[in-house]
Amino acid sequence: MKFRCEREVLAEAFGAASRASTGRATNPTLSCLRLVLAGELLRVTGTDGDLTIDVSLTVSGIKDGVVLVPAKLTSEVVRSLPSGAVEFDLGDDKVDISAGRVNFTVPIGAGDDFPKWSGTVGEGAPMATKDLSEALKQVVRAASNDDARGVYTGVLMTGVEGKLRLVATDSYRMAIRDIAANVIPDDASFVVPARALNELQRLLGTADRVSINITENDATFEVGNIRLVTRLLKGAFADYKRLIPPNLPNTLKVSREAMIDAIRRVKLVARDPIGTPLRLQVAGDAVTLRMVTPDNGEATEQIDAVSSGSDIEIRFNNELLASGLDACGTDEITIQTSEPGKLALIRGVDQNEFTYLLMPLKS
Repeated sequence: MKFRCEREVLAEAFGAASRASTGRATNPTLSCLRLVLAGELLRVTGTDGDLTIDVSLTVSGIKDGVVLVPAKLTSEVVRSLPSGAVEFDLGDDKVDISAGRVNFTVPIGAGDDFPKWSGTVGEGAPMATKDLSEALKQVVRAASNDDARGVYTGVLMTGVEGKLRLVATDSYRMAIRDIAANVIPDDASFVVPARALNELQRLLGTADRVSINITENDATFEVGNIRLVTRLLKGAFADYKRLIPPNLPNTLKVSREAMIDAIRRVKLVARDPIGTPLRLQVAGDAVTLRMVTPDNGEATEQIDAVSSGSDIEIRFNNELLASGLDACGTDEITIQTSEPGKLALIRGVDQNEFTYLLMPLKS
């Protein structure tokens, strides 16, 4: 194998593909990138067995070939090179990587058990990358970070009345977002790992459209010259529709930015801001945020609001509340409640496509 390519193009391809590789795998080939050169087409593939990122790019091909190279090292080497043409030249047991007067010799990976391509090839259902990117930023944050939670470390993707719906929950909160894109049949449901969707977010800025192909076991997302394939998570997802409370009698409307700023200030008194409850006292045309700790004292802040229904005090995990407010993205938000111990529903004003449900802390 021998080829030349501009450093910026190559660095971007290697960087994207290497994020799917892993250095912790018992299979050493999974810490490598697989390079396949055929004519002018170079394919760069990284995988950890569950997530695969494959990048195709045009290069100046000199000699076809296939090789495994260490993902992290090779990516860092290419990124460190000066701008201009980079030359790859495969020897018997090494690859020479050179640019100008800089030269690296990198060992090649051993073994022929690099996983085969598992994704679909061809046209998938297209949608705007901007719409999907915005939705992922709102929803993926609500998925569980605990690998033991299985299906809840993913995002449910389902078709509802000709729209794409994304749902994520960690049992303490739930985020639901509808997108006006008919890419999944109505009532079909799949759970895509949140880790894969986080990586997909990085790629969505490289093209205007993304195509989605979902089979029984895999989901393939194609963005420009990049394909991301991930295994789907198996298991029963929560009946999220049943959890959405109907007819909540208490509504608080408040500035989103003012509420986020107040949360940031009052939590300064807490050594453990996650474990210390944030108390919201709603009365009349104001909401008071209060945090009390035995060691650092007490902090309160009152901000203007519009409320209807009963006066109420409700306690939240401040980090999860602030995350939901941030996800809304609108100037004003509403928080709807019924009783202090029951789910609260958070939405942006005039933003019906996104819903954030948050479980209060016990008194």
